[in-house]
Amino acid sequence: MKGVIFKKKELDFWKKFDEKHAKDALNFTKAKLGQEIWLDTIHQTITSYKQASSNGIVWSKEEKELFESLSLNEQRKMIVKKSELKSVLFPYVNVDYTPYTYSTRSKESGKESFEKAKALLNKNKDKVFSELDKTTSENILHFFRIAYKSGNLEAGVNLAKLLFKKAKSSDYEGVFDDIRESVKITKDLLNHNIPENAYHYYALYKWSDDTSRFYHKELTSFNLGLIREEAKDCYNYALECVVWEAIDEEAQRNDRDLLGAELYLAAAIKYQSPIAFLKAAQFYAPSGLTSEVLRYALIPYNACLRCSIALGSKEALETLISNYKNGLRMMRKNPLQAQLLKTHGEQRKLINGLDPFFDEKFKPEYIIDYGSSLISLGYGGTIVYPGISRLIAQGRIKDPRDSDATKESIKEYYLIVWEMIVSLIKLLDIKNLEKNVFHYISIQIYSKLIYGYPSARPYVFPKEILDLPIDFSKGLEGYGIDPEEENDSESTGE
Repeated sequence: MKGVIFKKKELDFWKKFDEKHAKDALNFTKAKLGQEIWLDTIHQTITSYKQASSNGIVWSKEEKELFESLSLNEQRKMIVKKSELKSVLFPYVNVDYTPYTYSTRSKESGKESFEKAKALLNKNKDKVFSELDKTTSENILHFFRIAYKSGNLEAGVNLAKLLFKKAKSSDYEGVFDDIRESVKITKDLLNHNIPENAYHYYALYKWSDDTSRFYHKELTSFNLGLIREEAKDCYNYALECVVWEAIDEEAQRNDRDLLGAELYLAAAIKYQSPIAFLKAAQFYAPSGLTSEVLRYALIPYNACLRCSIALGSKEALETLISNYKNGLRMMRKNPLQAQLLKTHGEQRKLINGLDPFFDEKFKPEYIIDYGSSLISLGYGGTIVYPGISRLIAQGRIKDPRDSDATKESIKEYYLIVWEMIVSLIKLLDIKNLEKNVFHYISIQIYSKLIYGYPSARPYVFPKEILDLPIDFSKGLEGYGIDPEEENDSESTGE
């Protein structure tokens, strides 16, 4: 099914964001050109970092004992709390964020039937509801109906969702009745302001308004009594309340960018979800063609990746292994570390499926992060347009994090990278940065990363290096020139 049906400019969530952006943009230095602001931002970022007292999440003996005594849900919360991750898009979201709480009266109403339905669902959690055998699915719906009629609102939300799941892509006797029942329950619950129910109203409207769907085209938003304006308000409310489905849908609109990353991060924190933390990481440092202008945020990337690992994600661990094996995302190539991580993955001793003390077993690497103003081409690059990693591979500079790095080699690294950045900027069309949403969100993110995160501390250049004057007119020698063509010219005497 198609993505978000409402444009950003229609949603109050983004209107508020744009209003704040416009207000903050008044503080921009109007006298400077876009390229000057861009260079200033990178310089301000790399010089703003400060050394933290520790590297990696530290657990005291008392904290470890407490952790092992907690329930799984509380253990997950503790891991996320210790990560210190926050979304600048959703500053109000933390692990205890609960936009709606069902009343005690509602919870107690029809409790026995509600628990029976949930137990059956949990027993079949690995199966698609619409593909369950008829007896099981009917029993689940039956118990939720009893609970809902007894006044259990959560049962009503579940019932409406399951009726729709069952009916939207199937054809059976009574299918229209199931869809209409789902719609009625959802409408009846709207005045309770339940975020998940609000999203379901939007989902019903989106489905009924989709003329390309295969099933039940006779049912339209009009004859189901679903209103576009109501659906828009419901979607916006679900988004503000960080309902997973709304976040996932909105993030896909912001494919592989910082806004998408911040959306996923908010959901990851709320749900303590290893999948959402991994998705956030993938958006903070996306994969793509070298020619693409991809923005990297390497400190949040590494912090999210490691939090996903701590929450038990095998895929996140495999990503970190790949980064060490291939020297990706500014990670130093380290086959030994990659092998140690692989062995850890094979022999992983998890606590309730979690790997909370991962940072103590594998100390994080200090992160060289120039901020999201430096695009991916500046980190990796090509033969013609070498970035930091390629310059290191070519032997033109030495990684300052290496144990044998000297003050002289660090100085050389710092100045040559700046020459590369000055050359890179000439390839970019930088205008109206005060109106650029990605420049704005990048500033918001990095203003809070002076010390980075416990799992992703920034590499801090020595003060005497940071005090060096930078010639912002001097580019990197040979940048933009194909070495093979240059050699051909020399051999022919041209």
